[in-house]
Amino acid sequence: MTALAEPQSGAYQPHLPIPHPRTPYPPQTGGVVWQPPGEQQRAREAADAETLVRQNLEWSLFERAHALSARHASAAWERRFNRPLVPYALAALFRQRTPDGNSMVVTAATRLWLAGPEPSDPVDLLAALVQIARTRDPRRPWDVRTALANRHDVPDEAAYTGLAFSSLDTRTGTFAQACATARSELQIPGTILYLAGDPAMPGGQRALVADRRGTDGHNALTISSHEALSTPVILSRWPYTRVALSLLYERSGYGRVLQAMTELDREIHAADAQRRVTGTDTSSWWKGV
Repeated sequence: MTALAEPQSGAYQPHLPIPHPRTPYPPQTGGVVWQPPGEQQRAREAADAETLVRQNLEWSLFERAHALSARHASAAWERRFNRPLVPYALAALFRQRTPDGNSMVVTAATRLWLAGPEPSDPVDLLAALVQIARTRDPRRPWDVRTALANRHDVPDEAAYTGLAFSSLDTRTGTFAQACATARSELQIPGTILYLAGDPAMPGGQRALVADRRGTDGHNALTISSHEALSTPVILSRWPYTRVALSLLYERSGYGRVLQAMTELDREIHAADAQRRVTGTDTSSWWKGV
């Protein structure tokens, strides 16, 4: 059972168009090329190996998003009385294939915001970043790692993959309300969002919304995912529920945030592709990024 049907305190209901569901490319036509049994077996093994790499990457992306949420909660708790942070944080996630080709390393460029006298709306915060990205000088390379982030551990060869978003305003209350009863940062819950355009499908998206409880909630984790996790549920690292993309937009309470993330994701994809024009992308799949 997911938390999608429950109201999200401090979250936002969607008012903008929802992206169309993913539609597969039409099947290829033409005759099937015969291969010797040995080559067929090697091709199957190579395909299985790439599937495993993809699935491990998907979980590595989620684990980095989960780490963003936990570290955000810790930093916000420690600074709640001195230069406090807003209850939202963002990370642009990057991938790079290891030298042996058997796995991917995930790195991140993260952004935290200081609380100010004016209200902090997550959609407004993301819209400001979209505006910065859209007004970049197209004649010069634009690097999201330094243009939008406070810090990063991303090597030059890594390729941008998607956005992670942390909200400390959750379905059970705001960050301020959680601080009033919590005894440590370990009791601060969070909501995790991940969104990435999927170049394998025209107009497609990968997205998930996860509810992370604190220690007083037994550290429970509820994940609702649309195409972001392809591991068979029975073999997954954490339980998750497959949901339609429209459900994430309409029932999660974060529809407007996901829409703003969609716009920012599109701009970062274009800018990072330009940054790497003269470099080499070490991954052998997802070349549309």
